Amino acid sequence: MKILIVDDEKISRKILVKKLEAAGECVDVDNSKKALELFNKGVEEKKPFDLISLDVSMPKMDGRQLLRAIRNKEKELKLDRKNRVKIIMVTARMNMSTIKECIKLGCNGYLSKPVSKYQLMENLERMGFAKSKDDKNSDDKKNHGAKSQIMAQIINRFYKGKIKLPILPRIVNEVQELMQGDDPSIEDLGKIVKKDILITSKLISIANSSLYKGVDMAEDLNAALLRLGMKATYGLISTLVTKDLFKSDNKALNDLMEKLWMHSFACACFGKRIAKELKNKNVETLFLMGIVHDIGKMLLLKAISDMKPEETFEDEELLLAIHEIHTTFGAVVLKKMRFSQEFVKIAEFHHWNDFSKDENQALLIIHLADFLADGTGYGFSEFTEDKEDEPDELKNLEHLASLKQLGIDKDKALEIVEEIKSVIQESAKAF
Repeated sequence: MKILIVDDEKISRKILVKKLEAAGECVDVDNSKKALELFNKGVEEKKPFDLISLDVSMPKMDGRQLLRAIRNKEKELKLDRKNRVKIIMVTARMNMSTIKECIKLGCNGYLSKPVSKYQLMENLERMGFAKSKDDKNSDDKKNHGAKSQIMAQIINRFYKGKIKLPILPRIVNEVQELMQGDDPSIEDLGKIVKKDILITSKLISIANSSLYKGVDMAEDLNAALLRLGMKATYGLISTLVTKDLFKSDNKALNDLMEKLWMHSFACACFGKRIAKELKNKNVETLFLMGIVHDIGKMLLLKAISDMKPEETFEDEELLLAIHEIHTTFGAVVLKKMRFSQEFVKIAEFHHWNDFSKDENQALLIIHLADFLADGTGYGFSEFTEDKEDEPDELKNLEHLASLKQLGIDKDKALEIVEEIKSVIQESAKAF
């Protein structure tokens, strides 16, 4: 059997290749344009694909558009139904309207992420493909996709309101209300902040860190606030509050959370520096976007620890299952927490590898910042390929879509890397 796997996210493609390689010869691509070219080539050479797996959400031409293009091509060729390629749609957001639309367009099946091998093979059998020998005694069948089921249970509990959203302390709301008022002042801001001794001391420390350091030391809260400014102070208070979420009484989980926090913090630092380079007016907002871009991953880890305390976070299948849905989950969480649509979009699409010409600059910045964080030793490798697979992640920097689209050359990006690496390590202590 000849199989084409189409997904913009590298790890999702690798997961599907691993689950399908026993069933046939797999080819994987990261966008619909390449997929359509391969589909047409296969038809022309009379070596067509037997099965295509399509991710619904992809940049430029999404999975539904590609599905429509393939079915239209088959109609032009007057292929009867039995000779048409079988197509499975894969999505992290399996709502009924999406399912109905894909069925109407002519898909043969659909799966939700994280994909269970057992359910995948069941779909193939239903489509008429012979069951692979490798799958007959599969432990995955016995477990019925146990790790995928855990994810499904979490999502179900979340939508039923049984998983509580993080509640931001009153100080965040008070500062936000002040900033939305008619004439906010540093004095009024100081009155709110000084009610919280811990945040006060942290802000003074941050004002003197390499992220904001001036000529003189900021000795008190007023001096710190003057240096930071109102907008930065609001973002930093939100950051300090968010950092508390990256903590757990479970030591194994806490170690993982600390690593995830450092990745998020590094992403925020890179995002802030890139925004400055591009003269983006929302530098402090970009910092906060970097902090919360992986909030879905953090909350999924906590939910698993609460629901399944016996689970080990060294289980590769579990970690990959988290990776497959963390972006969509994070987007829903931020939406429910009333973050702006820009924050929501970044949480959902920061792993995309291709973007439209008019893509929002903030998403491109965080995409690049996330890549630089990984490439400078602040990656979260539990959810990515083994480091042996990419010994020097920055070697691929010049091919990165976000770098090209932002108009930053590779040398400038590497200069930023050298500048920010020390800033991350020094400033992290202040938080």
